[in-house]
Amino acid sequence: MMKELEGTKQVGIFAVSGRDLHGELTLAGSKTSLYLRDKEFVPTDFPDRCLKGVLHDLKRVTLLGCISPGPGTASYGSEGYHFAEVFPHFVTYGNQHIGPQEKKIMAVDFVIDDADTLFYDFDAFGHVLNAAQFIGPIIDAREKAYNRTIKTGPAAQLLYFAGNLEIFAADTVLGRISASHNPSGNLGGPTGVWLKNTISVTIAFQEELAFENAIFRMSTLLRYLGVLVGRPQNILDLSLRVSEDTQAPNILQVYWSIPPRRDPSKERGDPHPGDILLSVIHEPTQFSSVLASWLERQESWHDARVRFFNSFAEQRQYDIDRLIGSANMFDILPSSAIPTDVSLTDDFKEAIDSSRKSFKALPVSPERDSVLGALGRAAKSNLKNKIRYRAQFVTSALGARFDELTLVTDEAVNCRNHYIHGSELSFDYERNFNTVAFFMATLEFVFAASDLIEAGWDLKAWAANPTGMAHPFGTYRVEYLPQLTSLKALLR
Repeated sequence: MMKELEGTKQVGIFAVSGRDLHGELTLAGSKTSLYLRDKEFVPTDFPDRCLKGVLHDLKRVTLLGCISPGPGTASYGSEGYHFAEVFPHFVTYGNQHIGPQEKKIMAVDFVIDDADTLFYDFDAFGHVLNAAQFIGPIIDAREKAYNRTIKTGPAAQLLYFAGNLEIFAADTVLGRISASHNPSGNLGGPTGVWLKNTISVTIAFQEELAFENAIFRMSTLLRYLGVLVGRPQNILDLSLRVSEDTQAPNILQVYWSIPPRRDPSKERGDPHPGDILLSVIHEPTQFSSVLASWLERQESWHDARVRFFNSFAEQRQYDIDRLIGSANMFDILPSSAIPTDVSLTDDFKEAIDSSRKSFKALPVSPERDSVLGALGRAAKSNLKNKIRYRAQFVTSALGARFDELTLVTDEAVNCRNHYIHGSELSFDYERNFNTVAFFMATLEFVFAASDLIEAGWDLKAWAANPTGMAHPFGTYRVEYLPQLTSLKALLR
């Protein structure tokens, strides 16, 4: 639906401050706009940033998240008019309006571009070439239905859908999440017959939600699915199921003006079903349980995960900002995910106490306060310790495969510290930027893998499967030991 609407222009009547104004709605991504025109002043202080209208085909549209640079005026000769251009972040289409605060949304359905790879249900559809032995009962039934004779021959063929619409379903804190087949086809005839499929993902909420909350939950799931498949996902279609008092649930199609979108210039290439982190077809129970467990921690992990997703979305684009971000995401993990304190020996504690007394006796200065602050943090877990703790989830399952992983994470932090604090270089980072990129890949892998392992992901089973390196973690797995060797040579 979003693709079909792209580039269209539609006219209608829109309610603005109690007046009905003519408007033209143009759907063009970031250049989407509603052009309003009237003989009188056109106000742009829309309540809740929402506008409602009726198009000439009688579809109800709701424009949500509206912003406007303000009204304008124009004239031709002695005549003049007022106008305003409005940018809506979302436009809903259907047989009813929906306000931004109305809790009426029962479910959200969406389609992602890599759904056929992530939910690779190969046996759901098929084509039988030599179908002479199977086609008899089908032809008999159709002859009775249409009351005519249908000729058959030795070259009979069959197209089929196995009939199981639901691929998986899992109850989670976001609601009941499922993926489904949506086959479509023609009736056949002399030009042939076809059968196509679209896989959709659904979140059915436990209670009716307002628009913003529904989109927020969908976006959370969208990012998670992108990690499994190996790249951020583009949304091809988005719709809402909205409740009504007297009728069955209605469907509102949604046009998202600036949806999450991959940057094609950073692409790694297309993903492959054999390289996804978790197969819903071969491991349906684990797929559902990991999803539910991962989402349970979303509220406390939100900030750190957002930093991870921003870094992960860069794909093949590596720079210093990505390095800093991929290290800092460990610093904002919730306390339940990292050790808050480190064990200190009695001698170490005595040395801290002695030093604190000495520096407290000095006159107040930025240097004195800096040292006292460092002494106060000595017993707190630092960034290296936090990353080491998360890396233990990986090494406990695959120690030999990721030998000396903490050496790599420590050097990644040293590199980050150079660009943050100007600390000494372990080697020439600029001339060996391939190793700096290895640091980023390591931090992202440790973060996401440890997160998934805690949710129940079987890392050992994943590592036992061959990889075509279509997923960045598969690439990391293959390149780890050669990259480690190069790093150790640089450190020597």
